[in-house]
Amino acid sequence: MNQLITITQNENNDQVVSGRELHGFLEVKTPYHIWFERMAEYGFTENVDFIGFEQKSSKLGGRPSVDHALKIDMAKEISMIQRNEKGKQARQYFIEVEKEHKQQLLPQTPEQQIILLAQGNVNLNKKVEQIQDEVTDLKERFGLPSNKAKVLNKKIGHKVYMFTGGKDSNAHKKMGGKVFKEFYKDLNNRFDVVKYSDIPLSRYDEALEYLDMWQPSFNTTLEIRALNSQTSFDLD
Repeated sequence: MNQLITITQNENNDQVVSGRELHGFLEVKTPYHIWFERMAEYGFTENVDFIGFEQKSSKLGGRPSVDHALKIDMAKEISMIQRNEKGKQARQYFIEVEKEHKQQLLPQTPEQQIILLAQGNVNLNKKVEQIQDEVTDLKERFGLPSNKAKVLNKKIGHKVYMFTGGKDSNAHKKMGGKVFKEFYKDLNNRFDVVKYSDIPLSRYDEALEYLDMWQPSFNTTLEIRALNSQTSFDLD
């Protein structure tokens, strides 16, 4: 196979590619540092999918430039993202290189096969842990999905209606908005968010539990009772 792009091995025996060389092969017009920052935003992690390093300038007295060693999987995905013939060519090249590399690593004896299976299990466990960590991180960084937010909002409505005596009660008509406002203020303060939909998904169950336990302030409760009592008195 003709070597389209130089592939080397790092200290962990991972096959890696120079980001700048890949950038040049793909004939990207955007300057390398801007292009690479955009590519990294597709979910790649430094020191996992790539490692940055400085490269000495070929010009006398020139400033060193930053390059990146990309693992083959990252290089494949970046090539696919380009959506042009060069990207397709590079991705196919990386696939073929991987196939050849795997063929060379195939175990020849039962003992080698056992060792390979054991190592594969360790790598799988590490990958599962990494995915779990990423899922946890996403839950902490982003607010509630729309379906969860709707459920919470609906439960909040039922809770307020219950305290005010229902939609048609005198208390709800005159101060339902105040009770809603009081609840949202307490909820947002409790979870340190600007609005309830910003509550982290990981704390959704905690928000539901807080909703079940919440009650209006003492003064608000007295106002509700007074208004509803007034309605009963008027009916009599």
